[in-house]
Amino acid sequence: MMNGYIKIDRSILYHPALQKRGQEFCEKGAFLWLLLEASFADREYRIKDKTIHLKRGQLCASLTFMAEAWGWDKSRVQRFLEKLKKFSTILTDTPNDTPSDTPDILTICHYDKYQDTPNDTPTDNKHNKITNKRNNNIGEIENAGEEWWKSFRFVGNNKGSKPKVMAFHKKNIKDKDLLKKIVETYNHYSDSQKEKSLSAPMVSTWINGKNWEHYEATPSKNDYEPVRQNTDARLKALSGFVKKNQHMSMIDDEMVRGMLIKKFIEQDEYDRWLNG
Repeated sequence: MMNGYIKIDRSILYHPALQKRGQEFCEKGAFLWLLLEASFADREYRIKDKTIHLKRGQLCASLTFMAEAWGWDKSRVQRFLEKLKKFSTILTDTPNDTPSDTPDILTICHYDKYQDTPNDTPTDNKHNKITNKRNNNIGEIENAGEEWWKSFRFVGNNKGSKPKVMAFHKKNIKDKDLLKKIVETYNHYSDSQKEKSLSAPMVSTWINGKNWEHYEATPSKNDYEPVRQNTDARLKALSGFVKKNQHMSMIDDEMVRGMLIKKFIEQDEYDRWLNG
């Protein structure tokens, strides 16, 4: 058995070469995910509008979130966690003063065995500075990603895939204008849907479809009014919602007729849309 360890950047979870639709994690991969998601240092974590204090080596994630990230069902996740508890690999604890449906806090036992401590000092000073800077950057990026995720005012039952949204944020973290525009356009549309007692698309769907490129807003009497520009690119981008018969305030019958003329949708899809 070989001794020692290597450091692994959290971004490996979202590396494009390792992403495959429907791919399942093995148990080693699932445990590695837990290690990478665990806090490197004590910090505060927001979930369900509550602040949870996580210590080094702890994370807070629901069975549903882990099941989606690992490609498993929730029962398999539960069995795996029970297995880890049986071997004293993790501990679970219910957060204090939180709603009953708040996920348990998972603690990685002997976390220092898998990761440097914040006070570790490598003999090479240059290496030490690079390591500390990298760890600080990781923490800053994670915190910024969490704040960005929380800034979306979602209306509905499923906010979407948080790992995919976080990966997009990390990839585009330097483009502040882009990240701001995505949130502003999404929140404007989500608010308009809420006023009509309708749901909004998942955040990950909004990002994957680049919907912000075709949904612009301009200030008007302290409010926002959508600017509708029925260009071919806009019609093509929105045609996916019509194909799914997902009615949205930004899509009217005239636009759908334009999609049919441009052959972005089929006749039966057009008829289904008109019939509601």
